[in-house]
Amino acid sequence: MKPKGDWREGMTTVWENGPARLKKTWLRRRFKSPLWYIVPSVLLLIVLVLEIYCRSAAWIFNKAMEEQDLLSGTITAEYILASPMGYVYFEGLEWKDPEGKRILYIPDGEFTVDILDSLLQRFSSTSIERLAINHAKVSIRLNEDMSVDFIRSPAPREPLKEKKELKARDEDKTEAQLLAEGEEKRQRQRQQMEQDWKNFNHSGEWLDLHIFLDNCMVEVFYRERHYLLEAVRLDMDLNSKDRMKLKLATGPFGGDMIGSGIFLNGKIDFRKAVPQCDLMMLVDVVDPASLGFGMDVHDPLSMAVHFEGELTHPVGHGTLHFDRLRIPALDFTNVDGDIDYEDAMIRFSDVHASVYGGVLDAEGWYNLDTRYYHIEGHGERLRAKKALPGAGLRCFVELDIEVDSKGSVQKTSYGGKFVSSKGRYQWIPFKALAGRFHNIRKELAFYDVTIDFGGLVAATDAFNITNGKLTLQPIRLTDKDGKLIAVYDPDRKELIDGREQ
Repeated sequence: MKPKGDWREGMTTVWENGPARLKKTWLRRRFKSPLWYIVPSVLLLIVLVLEIYCRSAAWIFNKAMEEQDLLSGTITAEYILASPMGYVYFEGLEWKDPEGKRILYIPDGEFTVDILDSLLQRFSSTSIERLAINHAKVSIRLNEDMSVDFIRSPAPREPLKEKKELKARDEDKTEAQLLAEGEEKRQRQRQQMEQDWKNFNHSGEWLDLHIFLDNCMVEVFYRERHYLLEAVRLDMDLNSKDRMKLKLATGPFGGDMIGSGIFLNGKIDFRKAVPQCDLMMLVDVVDPASLGFGMDVHDPLSMAVHFEGELTHPVGHGTLHFDRLRIPALDFTNVDGDIDYEDAMIRFSDVHASVYGGVLDAEGWYNLDTRYYHIEGHGERLRAKKALPGAGLRCFVELDIEVDSKGSVQKTSYGGKFVSSKGRYQWIPFKALAGRFHNIRKELAFYDVTIDFGGLVAATDAFNITNGKLTLQPIRLTDKDGKLIAVYDPDRKELIDGREQ
């Protein structure tokens, strides 16, 4: 049986196609073989370049510090370690001014540099993309336009030390004089700043980086005020041509305001001629005495304020809260109200508080520059029994109160007038009690006190409440025509016939 086809035809096809296949295989090998050398060589070269970059990190850092013009003076580091991807870790970084005095010392930190800028040795204000600072002590000065400059670290000071009372030479000055002097000092400060060499020359430079502070101490000088913040944690994404977003949290703080913590969250828009701010600030557990509130008040105050508008002239709206507020003879609880801030003036409104079973509504203002303040309030249904336990006085009291301060305990006072509902003192019933009151340090004195017995009137020149204890002067009982009927002796607790006087 004859097989299909001719086997020689198949052999011819294989023979004819063989050289073509061999040619293709030869060409493929000829052009593929060099790649096995070129690719590793390129990779090795890149690795060597990056290795050189890593090993010369100190040289690159020093060169960058010599060429930069943002920070005046010299910047050195004890130890530098860089990675191929632009990450740099440092220890013992020190910044000194042109006179050789320290401005800033950072125990350790890290930053990320644009790798292309590093390899090309092309350094600019945007070369650093990320900066993290740990455990540093930073002193900054905020100018009138809210621009920042770094200053020399002052001598160590206790952050939580209470602020001293105003100097004696300021005690006798009027509010108008203090305001005028404050503005004059700010003008001199502005002129001096224009003449001084700035340590942070960032004018006209584009800054675009992410900044982190971890467990740092930050000292802030603004106008005539000084604040020292401990355990500062900051996360700030800064683009000076667009916006800045920031989150700030601190531990205890001192200086011109003493408290437990400050929390700040928001953004600043740089796209307008005058930067616009949108910031939410919470100040926790502030000691009112550190703000200049007289009467030795130390009950914790908390405030939450939302700031908006021009960064150089922000306007704030928020709330305040006291769990408890104690002033001589008055003990308030659950104090809540609204606050408004503008031009160093804080205004209080719609303030409500519980006091001795009743309620008090108040309003007022406080000036940060002079530390002067004025508060006035109206209270209703205050229970005398709660205010003076054990005194034997039972009635509801309605009062009007005003508090005035000129920035010190010695020049802080409050007073007002009151009227009561019907009630009784010891076993003596009365229809109403009225008078005026005024505080003298920790002693609350009452004047022109009258008690209406419904046909009989009792009057006393004064009685005092000192540390919660009531001290009465003799009470005279007269008829409606003013004729003396009897005198009540509070020491002997007996009524003496007026005809015996």
